[in-house]
Amino acid sequence: MTSGANVMLITGPEWYLVRVELTVTDVNDNVPEWRMVPSPYLAVVSTNAEAGTVVYTLYAEDGDEGNNGEVEYFLSDGGDGRFEVDRKSGHVRTTGLPLQRDREYLLTVVAADHLGSRSVPVVVSVVAGERPPQFTNASFIIALPENTPEGQTFLVTPAVSFQKKPIVYSLLINPSSLFSIATETGEISLTRPIDYESDQHRYLLLVRASEEHDSMSSAAEVRVVIVDENDCVPEFLQSIYSKDGVPETVTTATSLLQVSATDCDSEQNAELTYYTLSPDFSISPHGTIFPAGPLDYERLNHLYEFVVMAIDKGDVPRTGTTTVRIRMANVNDEAPEFSQHIYRTFVSEDAGPNTLVATVLAKDPDGDGITYKITSGNEEGNFVIDNQKVCPVPASHLLRMA
Repeated sequence: MTSGANVMLITGPEWYLVRVELTVTDVNDNVPEWRMVPSPYLAVVSTNAEAGTVVYTLYAEDGDEGNNGEVEYFLSDGGDGRFEVDRKSGHVRTTGLPLQRDREYLLTVVAADHLGSRSVPVVVSVVAGERPPQFTNASFIIALPENTPEGQTFLVTPAVSFQKKPIVYSLLINPSSLFSIATETGEISLTRPIDYESDQHRYLLLVRASEEHDSMSSAAEVRVVIVDENDCVPEFLQSIYSKDGVPETVTTATSLLQVSATDCDSEQNAELTYYTLSPDFSISPHGTIFPAGPLDYERLNHLYEFVVMAIDKGDVPRTGTTTVRIRMANVNDEAPEFSQHIYRTFVSEDAGPNTLVATVLAKDPDGDGITYKITSGNEEGNFVIDNQKVCPVPASHLLRMA
């Protein structure tokens, strides 16, 4: 593209206005491109064809505009003078010179715009007589999701008859008779569903297109690639993972245990990430479980129980779950506590030995047994405390006269 500009300037005492008009013009920067299908370019002609009989039509497009985009067609080589090309329409026509039966004439043609930009030369093959059917593609490839239902068409392999006769389709190569083809339309389907996890992932078929009651036929390859669907649910190796004897002083950097799951799918459908909703534990992407903070032995049954999920990375993710049980071990990190800070009591001055003076009560948050002894204030040995019996909390012991 090129551009031109017209400028108009209007001024006043304290202002000015500029109006700019830009005109963009096309530059011949594209070449004609061929748009005929199918490829290669094939045609037939009767040996008795009259002069001017159209045997093929060329068609090319040029991305430029106006005259730069107008395309003309030329015969640059071949044909032995038997054919000519109409510059405007692209029609390939006979000139009237005699044609030799069953001979193939190879015509090299080009397309050009008005400024001389030329296309890539292509060859049109013209046979004076009959030729086999031509498939719309020289070969076909299709990605087929597993679990495609039996009998559902997943590919059509159309062919054209140069003799305008009906075409019959068949499979020359059909691995394990897994595929079927509609004889009149070339529609291919499965004879049973395919499972990516147990069947092959690639299949090569050979389709034949033949004209009824004739030996004229062609063949085309069909490559079928089976695509995995996310139809497997992640499965953990164990339904319950457990760890006993975990000290309540364990740190958040301590690995407690590792869970593991498998997924029978492939690629991203089999890639797993682990999660848990427990606020007390964290889990790494590889399934290693760590404390998320301080753990406590003094909880119901001294047990943490929570669910871990394995989620795959499919477009529609699937989830598997397992249960994790962490049983705590007590650490003596809590001191016993008396029920009162001060016990006040009275004793008669003539009280005899073994007279009950007071009962004291203490408990241990850790659940350990408690023993009692007098640590001070009994230098003369006037009092004794029952410490022979070690009991779990709460424990009460008797203070008596010695």
